[in-house]
Amino acid sequence: MTGTDHSEPTVTELRRLAAGVLIPAVGRTVVPRWVEARIADGVGGFIPYGRNITDAAQVRTMTARLHELRDHVLVAIDEEGGDVNRLEDAGGISVPGNRALGRLDDLDATREAAFQIGLSLVEAGVDWDLAPAVDAAVNPLSPNGIRCFGADRDLVSRHAAAWVEGLQAAGVSACAKHYPGHGASGTDAHLGSPRIDISREELLESYLDPFRAAIAAGVDSIMVSHDLLPQVDDVPATISHELLTVILRGELGYEGVIITDALEMAGIHDVAPLEVSAPAAIAAGADALCLGSAAFDEDTATAIDAIVAAVHAGTLSVERLRDANARLARLGTRPRADLAARDASIGERLAERVTEVDGDVVLHGERTLVVELQPTHSPAAGRAGSSVVDLLRQEGREVETITIAGGSYNGAAAVRAEVGQFRGEFGDAGDVVLLVRSPHRFEWQRPLVDALLTAHPGIVAVDMGVPELDLSGFRGWIRTYGASRVCAQAAVRRLLASDREPAVAAT
Repeated sequence: MTGTDHSEPTVTELRRLAAGVLIPAVGRTVVPRWVEARIADGVGGFIPYGRNITDAAQVRTMTARLHELRDHVLVAIDEEGGDVNRLEDAGGISVPGNRALGRLDDLDATREAAFQIGLSLVEAGVDWDLAPAVDAAVNPLSPNGIRCFGADRDLVSRHAAAWVEGLQAAGVSACAKHYPGHGASGTDAHLGSPRIDISREELLESYLDPFRAAIAAGVDSIMVSHDLLPQVDDVPATISHELLTVILRGELGYEGVIITDALEMAGIHDVAPLEVSAPAAIAAGADALCLGSAAFDEDTATAIDAIVAAVHAGTLSVERLRDANARLARLGTRPRADLAARDASIGERLAERVTEVDGDVVLHGERTLVVELQPTHSPAAGRAGSSVVDLLRQEGREVETITIAGGSYNGAAAVRAEVGQFRGEFGDAGDVVLLVRSPHRFEWQRPLVDALLTAHPGIVAVDMGVPELDLSGFRGWIRTYGASRVCAQAAVRRLLASDREPAVAAT
């Protein structure tokens, strides 16, 4: 950037510059007093997470209050569509996520889905969407597989560009994540640093292609992950000058905002606690620091103090801080699209198109037992939309349930016993539905699925994740490629052989 101010800042100015790069959580459903004070101090923006959101009116009230407290307070949110959403039940839109869009491989559909998400964010008063995820899920055990457009880097690149174009056409800044891409790892960055053991040559030759595509599409920001690339640097990407300044800025020529993934995550916190990672990330080339969903006033103060101390120690320059603040000032300035273009029905149409069926999936009996094998909860996910069980009951079905997770006591035996009892009680008058999400990722689920297939092949399986595990041996198999409300509705329509349009949530 040009026109850098080389003058020495006052104490107050330096603290404002340090505050300006911070993006902490809001923390409550109303703007708390500490947030108001920090806005006066110059904090750059805030992120409402799922637990801070109740309904559409509350969201609009919150964002309006944040914006009125100071010119250019950025409101950011994680609204990817699909399984990671904040507003699906709070005035937003329900759409299938990236995996479904990649499966359809219709760039116009991807662009329109993102545009509609953008319009919902405009109405909610959001400036900056921390989406899309443009990792290529080359590792089938990737915890982000359902959030990725797919495993093929060319497909991911094409849809990354379309998603960015659609969202930003609505007037909301997009954010391609998680640079440099952790789809090759099976590690959740919330729990540890994903290790990507590739050479610098491979990184530049093809691995970064989805980010190149997003940059070519004009993406306003890129989120850097806590990936560790040992052949490139010995620290996570979050604090790597090589990956941020030399490669992303230099080799890829990116001039937009670089924001870190949450600094509370184990992937960086276990390596460098906040007082170390905050100034180190800015020095490495980041412009904004996502502090995390549980980062409030104390963490904000810690980060400000650490950044100021780094300037005094000579490990972080004032020019780098000013450069970061100047980049952030460009966000949230896109012209807003006309809300008259909103179309809440697009999600249902896409869910109908992507849902796949093998065998006989129609429920023939009078009662249904739904066996749900829960996946490991992702801290990134928002609240679940309407479940298959809820929707079946709304349609008048009598539904019994049994739900187990990986740590459930005697879970596998409980499931086998419950299914056996149900079949013995109701026979052909009862149907069993096995509800899973990417069961191939969980070692405890595979033997249980095999046991059910052997003992009860008449089960109907519904996989609402990435369907890597072949469930075609069951009587019927539904694949929705996501678990948003419209995906659940599409699955239930197949189960009930219904031609009736499901109800659309109010927007």
